[in-house]
Amino acid sequence: MNESSPGTPEPRSESEERGGEPRRARSIRFSDAEWESLEQAADERGTNVAEFVRHATLGVASGRYAADRGGLAPQYGDLIERIFRSTHILVTLKRDQFIREGRGEELEELVKSTRELQESLLDRGLN
Repeated sequence: MNESSPGTPEPRSESEERGGEPRRARSIRFSDAEWESLEQAADERGTNVAEFVRHATLGVASGRYAADRGGLAPQYGDLIERIFRSTHILVTLKRDQFIREGRGEELEELVKSTRELQESLLDRGLN
């Protein structure tokens, strides 16, 4: 426990987070263009290249990400389908209200853009 804040656990160290196993330096080669791309991506996410590469590669190795499917693991297709089905149910429930309020065109545009987004996500991530 943290002595300065009773009842608050001490923050876990990075070593404790990975089971106490020390990390060792490994060698990996990138072209200058690849490295610049990695630096930019890491910077956009507020991290360094080493942590970015570690997170991405371990994500692929664990099945959280699929390197050959645009970054989405197959189980995310089902999640995307469920989210859009739920959205469809909500829109259906609010349909009459939109029409009564003279917002029919807005409703149609929402439905159209939602369908396009769903198709885009599924095409990009799972095919």
